[in-house]
Formats: sequence, C-alpha cells, structure tokens
Amino acid sequence: EEKMKSEESTTTTPKTTSLEEKMKSWEASEEEIKAATLGGVVPGGGGGGEDRTDAFDVGLYIAFPIMVISCLAFVFFPLIVGNIDINSVGPPPTS
Repeated sequence: EEKMKSEESTTTTPKTTSLEEKMKSWEASEEEIKAATLGGVVPGGGGGGEDRTDAFDVGLYIAFPIMVISCLAFVFFPLIVGNIDINSVGPPPTS
C-alpha cells in the first residue's frame, strides 16, 4: 500500500517549470494573432518593435492640446474676467 502511494506521488507531480516559461506558452504566436485578427491588425502597434501610428493616436494628438487649453481657460477664467472691458457692450436685454 505504501509503495502504491509513493508511486502515485511521483507520477502525479508535474514537471516544474519557471513562471516565465509558463507565461510564454500562454501567449499567442504571430500566426495565431494573424488568424484571429483578420490580418494581424492589433491595437497598440503589434508589439513587434514597430511604432505604428493609427487614426486613434492621431485623434488624440489633435484633441490633447485643445483639451489642455480649454481646461486652462476654464481654471483661469475667474482671474481673466476682471480684465475684460465690458463697458461698450452694455447690459443684457431684460425682455
């Protein structure tokens, strides 16, 4: 009976592999990525060391300065409003 238990324990222990090797085995190969993504178009540049700029990145490059300038104008508007000359405009209509 003890002999049987010792044989089971030796056969059921999996081969020890490092965490890096296990993680590499989980990742998809280039062929699998191309097959699953209609030609290999993957968000984030593909990971092959190539730096690709797509339309989303270009949109962010355009929107970021506009967002920063508008946020700064919103934050500093209370300081700027005192310097705006509104005498020539007159009061708003009441009716």
